[in-house]
Amino acid sequence: MGKNTELLEYIYNQRWCNFKDEITDNKVENLTFDSGEFDNHNTFFIIGNAEIQNVKSRYFIMPLTKNKVEGENYLNFNNIKMYDAVKSPNYWSELMGNISLEQGFKLSNNYTLLYQSWDDFDFIVKHISDKSKPIGAEQSNSTLIIGNNLIAFKQQRVIEFSVGINPEVEMNYNLMKTSCKVVPKTFGYLSLIASDGKTAFAGIVQEFIKNNGDLWEILKQKLLEILEKTYASEKDIISLNDYKNLLNLMKLLGKKTNELLKCLKSFKGNTDIEPENITTKYIKDYKKSIKEFMKKTKLNIQNNINRLSSDMALNLQDPLVNWDKYIIDFLNSNFSKIEKRKNKGILMRVHGDFHLGQAIQTADNDIKFIDFSGEPNLDIEERKIKRSYMYDIAGMYRSISGYLPIVVSKKFALENENINNQKLIWASNIIKPIVKTLSDAFLEQLKIDPEWLKIEILRRNLYEINYEISYRPNMLFIPVDNLKELILGKITY
Repeated sequence: MGKNTELLEYIYNQRWCNFKDEITDNKVENLTFDSGEFDNHNTFFIIGNAEIQNVKSRYFIMPLTKNKVEGENYLNFNNIKMYDAVKSPNYWSELMGNISLEQGFKLSNNYTLLYQSWDDFDFIVKHISDKSKPIGAEQSNSTLIIGNNLIAFKQQRVIEFSVGINPEVEMNYNLMKTSCKVVPKTFGYLSLIASDGKTAFAGIVQEFIKNNGDLWEILKQKLLEILEKTYASEKDIISLNDYKNLLNLMKLLGKKTNELLKCLKSFKGNTDIEPENITTKYIKDYKKSIKEFMKKTKLNIQNNINRLSSDMALNLQDPLVNWDKYIIDFLNSNFSKIEKRKNKGILMRVHGDFHLGQAIQTADNDIKFIDFSGEPNLDIEERKIKRSYMYDIAGMYRSISGYLPIVVSKKFALENENINNQKLIWASNIIKPIVKTLSDAFLEQLKIDPEWLKIEILRRNLYEINYEISYRPNMLFIPVDNLKELILGKITY
């Protein structure tokens, strides 16, 4: 990490970047910063640019304050102790108070910060002076509750400059136009404008949804409670009544997902967002892109095989040897069925990163969906591509059936930082049929296109393999095992 060791470690630990691997591998060659001061020169809105070996630069926002924030680590920045300003109760008021809501706040000769309103302008003005406090990960990372819990402000940490509008901004705007009831109301957003005319999405202002947390945390906790109760009673069987409330929650998730899909299908105004029929040409191109993704994934495994445990490396031997045959046969089989159909499906804008963590349970036990920026590892233009709606269904399905049972079983079996294998096997045998029932209940509420669903689950599996091998190699067995079950026909929908 060289001379920037302390700074890079802080950025890494604060989750302010999308180049953690590059930091770990010492590939960050230079860091440069631009900033604007406010709050009597105590707070800095800092734009960071990391120059990285062999890849394009990455940008991020690092709001820092000289004012001490209790419980937070400080950073020696320019020989001054500075804290994460987002955690300060005055951050919202000082930031928004310095922005002329019509002309913006000129940070430097290079950047201007502008608030762009979609709704009641006077409403935001009325709440500019309100205090703010973090809500943790209830709605999303770096989200603040403003004043009397009417507003949620999400400060964007990782930013990307582009000529076009950001996917999250575009999606929320069009969802607002459709009066979609399953998403929070959006009031406006912060735009960071560079001197060359390119813009970056810097934050979004939405209604605050009083909630019980996201469905990932709720399901995980409830399933753990079921396991603990069952284990204590020395039973090996769980009745439907033991998790009937979770079953109803998954049915509700399916119904609300259906409502969201109707909103997305109703987008109108220009060809970039309007649904269109899937053509034979699209199928040909999409098949080609998945095969290329397949080759990239195989290469990524081969390049990182020495980093994996011996058990994981052994588990990958058969997939690697038969990789091309297994996956190409699977793709050809499902795509050929679609090609023979008169109605091959529709392409539409999708959520793009649809999983249990993006669904929040409201205080009155309803469900709303958040964070429409798409898969974070994809470029902006890729995240805006229209896809089959099965793309989102596959993401949610994988979140439920792929990761939930493993995470819950491991957490239950964890004792004194060691996994008790017998307890883990017991927990896994109990949890898997429950989660299968829950995932089926979710799918039953939706109009499923089985061939497109299988293709999108395959693509999702490949995405997960690339993600896990880079960030969590100890979790790699989850998508690898699921991929093998999928392409060998052991999973049905």
